[in-house]
Amino acid sequence: MSDGSWDRYIQLAFFAPAALLVLYLFYNELVRFRLRVPGLPGPRGFPLVGSLPSLSGKITSDELRKWGGRYGDVFQIQLGNSPVVIVNTTAAAEALFIRQREATNSRPIFYVLHKKVQQNGPVTSIGTSPWDDSCKRRRKVAASALNRVSVESYLPVLNKESRAYLLDLLRDCDNGNTALDLMLPARKFAINLSLTVSYGTRIEDIKEFSTNDVLKEIIYIEEEISRLRETSSNYDNYIPLLRPINSLASALGLVNGTHLASIGKRRHAYHAKLQARLRDEIASGIDQPCIQGNVLRDPESKGLSEGELLSISLSMMAGADTSKRTLMWACLLLAHRPDLQERAYKAIQETDQTLLTNPDVAHSRVEYIEALTKEIGRYFIVLRLALPKATHSEVRWNGAVIPAGTMVFLNSWACSRDPTVFPDPDTFAPERWMQGENQSHQHQYAFGIGGRMCVASQLAAKALYTVFVHLIAHFELLPAEETLDLDAADPLKGLLEKENSRVTPRVRHVRFVPRNRDMTRKMLAEK
Repeated sequence: MSDGSWDRYIQLAFFAPAALLVLYLFYNELVRFRLRVPGLPGPRGFPLVGSLPSLSGKITSDELRKWGGRYGDVFQIQLGNSPVVIVNTTAAAEALFIRQREATNSRPIFYVLHKKVQQNGPVTSIGTSPWDDSCKRRRKVAASALNRVSVESYLPVLNKESRAYLLDLLRDCDNGNTALDLMLPARKFAINLSLTVSYGTRIEDIKEFSTNDVLKEIIYIEEEISRLRETSSNYDNYIPLLRPINSLASALGLVNGTHLASIGKRRHAYHAKLQARLRDEIASGIDQPCIQGNVLRDPESKGLSEGELLSISLSMMAGADTSKRTLMWACLLLAHRPDLQERAYKAIQETDQTLLTNPDVAHSRVEYIEALTKEIGRYFIVLRLALPKATHSEVRWNGAVIPAGTMVFLNSWACSRDPTVFPDPDTFAPERWMQGENQSHQHQYAFGIGGRMCVASQLAAKALYTVFVHLIAHFELLPAEETLDLDAADPLKGLLEKENSRVTPRVRHVRFVPRNRDMTRKMLAEK
């Protein structure tokens, strides 16, 4: 073969892949153009990747809030090939998720979470399930177990976990001389609440979180699930070209190709283990009241399969992550705002002096603490981009028709900062939630809005209220001297990670000073 022939083969080997890539990019841009929602404004982004680079390294929810000033209350972006409708204001949220509730009830199917982690299996949490008959059955069972009336039956559980939280603080605080890691007791409180409500079991000693294999597995897997559900990363969800590339990398041993599937299997395994233990306790007559137990005692009355039953508990465990982070942010804020602590302490005194020494406070109604709880949820709002929705049928907005199957992001951060509903939104003001204030259209976006709101919202709000009453009655919170940071309690400047839509504080240590150590010990000893 002549040298010229070799040269032609070399040129062909070099240019053919490049030509194929150019053709793919051209074809993909046609696809991306056709997927856009006609008549809806928004940036086109870059070829192949859309707006992903424009959001990279930024606080996604706040960046999208700013884009609303340019494109309007409702606009579209493209994350890779996927068109996503962004809802940025209360008026828009009510128009799409309240007045067109049935049309916006579904959830999107994500490549990473649903196809790789869950392997297209039937067991998904309620919050990530598309809208179908199975999802309706699960939501109905969960909602009946967690509605306002049912939550009253869980008040003893809330009191018990709140006291356990105080006991952990009192034992480790060194009379206020040693700063404590906020995450450890908050995590125990949140996970115990989920375990008790779901399976009737709990963890007594905080040290078990580092020694108990099942607990360590739960913590690791739930953190991985949170990472893999993250909407602003996991680019395989949006860029189809990455999928065969990653499959090739897996086949060559360059990446762990079994990790995602193993996370789904391991998550199912520990829930199955907890359920098996509950079955044994029911058979022995030693079980504690809980959601799973109620269904297991009479499964036919609920009409749920084994997978659907597990799905309910998957949802409860996912909620523990949000409660944990909300409690951490609240402690940081109180430590940096002694005026709020003083106002809250006086409110407890003025409402009912006995609450300062009462081991059971979940039944109480201290208006200022209720308002404080709501304002913490608004001001910090841990899940700043709510779980993505998908249109179940056509949705209309200002003349534009959003087709069925379109992904929709509720920007909970932007809606909670909507100045038409929350005047002076960057100011922390519990009074905005109190009687006599103008509360029309005010909504707690921490739990979403519309037909797919969190079914555990009543329980979560009451649990946080109970902790705040106990905490403020028995401790004074101060910043940790070694991490004194004026921006620690700022919902933007105090972030550990910018792009994570489940926000975590960068500073994690606070000093807890007992107001009256002996009185707190006596109160805790009563139970």
